[in-house]
Amino acid sequence: MAAVLVTGAASGIGKASLKYFEEKGYTVFALDKNTPEKSENTIPFSADIRDFSEMQRIAERLSAEGVVLDAIIAAAGIHDMLSLAEGDAERIERLIGINLTGTMLSVRAFHPLLKKSGRVIIVTSEVATYDPLPFNGLYNISKSALECYAVTLRQELNLIGQKVITVRPGSTATPLAKGSGRSAEALAEETVLFKNQAKHFSRLTEKFTGTPIAPEQIAKLIYKAATKKRPRLSYAKNRHAGLVLLSILPKGMQCRIVKMLLNRK
Repeated sequence: MAAVLVTGAASGIGKASLKYFEEKGYTVFALDKNTPEKSENTIPFSADIRDFSEMQRIAERLSAEGVVLDAIIAAAGIHDMLSLAEGDAERIERLIGINLTGTMLSVRAFHPLLKKSGRVIIVTSEVATYDPLPFNGLYNISKSALECYAVTLRQELNLIGQKVITVRPGSTATPLAKGSGRSAEALAEETVLFKNQAKHFSRLTEKFTGTPIAPEQIAKLIYKAATKKRPRLSYAKNRHAGLVLLSILPKGMQCRIVKMLLNRK
């Protein structure tokens, strides 16, 4: 039976992917800090993807059982909104640790189980390819760096016949998306330097978030990336036209527009 490993499998896109692959007849090894639900074809593991030794122990156990993976699906991720000039250091480390370092460590831990023609699917974000907005920059940094990691890993694994594919979701109805609204509100309360601007930004996030789609739509796209004979290098879904337009403007014009919108009284 074909098998995949999914990180971030307890909620959101990871959970939707778990269910979709299971419905397609796959054995799914589901990894999350919060233990995913167990079912007939889902084997859950509780692990923090920032802890390499913990994941390595799981990988060694699976290897001893003869497990071979058709794909590794790196879907774990969190969101936070803060000022890079005054944000809490622990929150900065946590987000980078999960979104970037944790993904790199999880792929490193489980890659020895990947079959010779296997695939690594890395879930980034539509913002990874856009110029960042203020206060959302930490998330942008993590996802842009993750894209760079994916490109580098693709170049390496291509040499031995394995594929690396990125999936860039736009607004998706997940706990992460719901948390972005709360993060914007919390930012307005926490900041000292940007009280007025943060209040305006909180309102702007509602407009720039767009209409969220169901995580099952992203799961379907991930399945396509994992199984199509000649997949694209990357897939995107539900891109926000406003973010696309803002990002293609000259950098100076972007700064003037953002300043005008956020410095209102």
